[in-house]
Amino acid sequence: MRALGLLWVGTRTAEFESTRRFFERTLGLPVGNEREHFVRFDLPDAGAVEVFDARSDPYIHFTTGPVVGIQVAEFDRARGELASHGYALLGEPGGEVGEYRWQHFRGPDDAVFAIVDYPRRPPPVPPAGPLRITRLAFLGIATSRFEEAARFYRDLLEAKVVDQGPNLIECHLPDGSAVEAFRRGSEMDHPHLRTGPLPGFGVSDYRAAVGVLRERGVPILQTRVRHWGGWAHFRAPDGCVYAITDRLEPGRGKKPRGVPRPRPSR
Repeated sequence: MRALGLLWVGTRTAEFESTRRFFERTLGLPVGNEREHFVRFDLPDAGAVEVFDARSDPYIHFTTGPVVGIQVAEFDRARGELASHGYALLGEPGGEVGEYRWQHFRGPDDAVFAIVDYPRRPPPVPPAGPLRITRLAFLGIATSRFEEAARFYRDLLEAKVVDQGPNLIECHLPDGSAVEAFRRGSEMDHPHLRTGPLPGFGVSDYRAAVGVLRERGVPILQTRVRHWGGWAHFRAPDGCVYAITDRLEPGRGKKPRGVPRPRPSR
């Protein structure tokens, strides 16, 4: 199942209106489509953030925080491989063959993910909003089933391992995004990551983006900056934790392979 990159984030929340305002007004993402109980925000790389009103119950299986969609090369084959490896497919695939399709499934640590097929994905456009968001650049998960998550990223998604230790694995996908798993309760864990998978938005300037978040009163949970770039975790009105980072943006220095990461501050 060859993963190509990160493409989509979906959140189902009882705080629909405040979450909608957050992504539109605070983060500055443009609205691509909306109807009652639903809004889609477009990312510059043709990815999307979708917010679902829990009162309408469109996806009642969205119970593990943000659901992240991973673009794959062969959608039907990927569905078969997920099932054959014991990952439960949730509902039938959506969308249209040859256009945009998706399949939700329950992945490592029982977190809900999606695979996405987007054969006619348009080219990227300039960064969006005051944070200068470029794309969905990162997926992290704190898990008590670390070995399973590591095998999922490394073996099933066929992602390139760039750093691996007893409590952390970092892999890169062809679109330049990264997927990480870190063992829950280890020195690599972040205590606030208890709301499901952590989606991270790429930004063109980390320091400027953090400044905008602080000016707008967004709760910053943790930040880190090094010569290869920075990241910050923050909480949105849906109660979930998200991130921004410029570490993975083109032209940035790369994290030296095998260099230990600092223990997160608590």
